[in-house]
Amino acid sequence: MTLPALLRRFAAAYLVLLAVVAVALHLAGAASNTSGNVAALLTAVTWVCMDFAKKNGRYFTPDEKKRAILGMLAIDVLMQVVVTFAISRFAGAPFLALVLLFVAALHAAVIWFFVGFAGKQYAAAEARRAGGNNNTNG
Repeated sequence: MTLPALLRRFAAAYLVLLAVVAVALHLAGAASNTSGNVAALLTAVTWVCMDFAKKNGRYFTPDEKKRAILGMLAIDVLMQVVVTFAISRFAGAPFLALVLLFVAALHAAVIWFFVGFAGKQYAAAEARRAGGNNNTNG
């Protein structure tokens, strides 16, 4: 899998998960969907990273990891900008811009952490698999 394919999958997965979370929370009568949005982000990041590793038989190189994080952050910020500008018709734009910057910084940290987390999960799974294949005890 290439990085552009990973980023397309991330964008699609994140968008679908955000929509599912929004509908589920609306049906449940919840007023805030912040935790649902973060759950969608974490799920999309982890899934595409693990899928990249599985399809390529390896995890990211340092350069790929940096590009994946920046690409996912760009997609996330773009989605946040679209929502922010849609909402800005009803609230003050300067306030929403500050909120957007805060959310972008928070999401950057989340993406960075979970890209690393997925890599550790992949490495642990590979170590277990390699240990199981090299078992000579019978």
